[in-house]
Amino acid sequence: MIKRAGFYREIGGQSATPDDAPSLRDAVQDSGPWDEDRILAYLESALEIYTTMGAERDALTGDEWITGAGSLVTDGTWLWPTDLVHYVRRHHAALPQEFLDHIRANNYTVPAVPDEQARYIFQGEFPENAPTVSTSKAAGFFTWYVPKLNSARARQLLTHLETAGFSVVHPLTNALFGFRETPTGNRDPLMGDGTALAAALSDDRCSRAEFTCWKGYDQSLTGVVRRTDETTQSITLRLSDVPVPDREEAVAALVRTLDQDAAESLGFVIDRTGASASQDWDRILTGSGGHFTVWPDTVGILRDRVGSHPELADITPTTYGPLDVFHRA
Repeated sequence: MIKRAGFYREIGGQSATPDDAPSLRDAVQDSGPWDEDRILAYLESALEIYTTMGAERDALTGDEWITGAGSLVTDGTWLWPTDLVHYVRRHHAALPQEFLDHIRANNYTVPAVPDEQARYIFQGEFPENAPTVSTSKAAGFFTWYVPKLNSARARQLLTHLETAGFSVVHPLTNALFGFRETPTGNRDPLMGDGTALAAALSDDRCSRAEFTCWKGYDQSLTGVVRRTDETTQSITLRLSDVPVPDREEAVAALVRTLDQDAAESLGFVIDRTGASASQDWDRILTGSGGHFTVWPDTVGILRDRVGSHPELADITPTTYGPLDVFHRA
């Protein structure tokens, strides 16, 4: 039976919360555990098996909107609402000790959840809707790492995306859809046009920005720009938002985006199916090291870091600017 965490009585959503559920207010703490950042990374990287649109206000303060509140994620053993990430980050909400032990035992890396198991978990939550479940959405991604963006380089990034066929505003309305997040977890909507997004990407007070990236008038994918440390930002486009027949075209367009500033790239990962989503790519490519055990389709690593990865020793790379690029056999 699936174990559950974070289903407090104050949090609504599709998965009903009984009146005798624990109170979120009782879970609030002045500070989190020593490894709270790594726990948050685990919570954020799990498989999403149920997605909701819209947002809900913070149930404790009412001063923030939580995008996608009510969506459900799982690591195959535990199930939790996506809202839980907000409450752990903002209010240091306590997690069950058994869940914490489980996350640490997994070395903060979410295991792959087979589709059959994900369907079984979904059926347990929504038995009436089980025949229509699809778990393929929480999949592929294209992520690359760049030096911290200043105002000029943030505008240049958006120009490169535009040149490659991606617009950060809707082509008809010129409207921006997204939000920005501060290091303390506050989320504010992003309004205006591309200028507002460029300003957010270069703002030291913005740790993460999420926005809709348009390819034509009716096809979109989610873009996420995140500050991984004081000197580096990651740029991710979610390939799983794109219909499978169009995915290769999207990958090619993103490669063109990367090509326009290849000399500045600190590393990249292309994973069309999300097979390696549980890997800590921040540490592997730009941080303190770490080895990957699950292969993406393609990974580019700074040449002077390749020697730290014995798993690459028997593979012949190709050269791409300052990177060595390795392809899955």
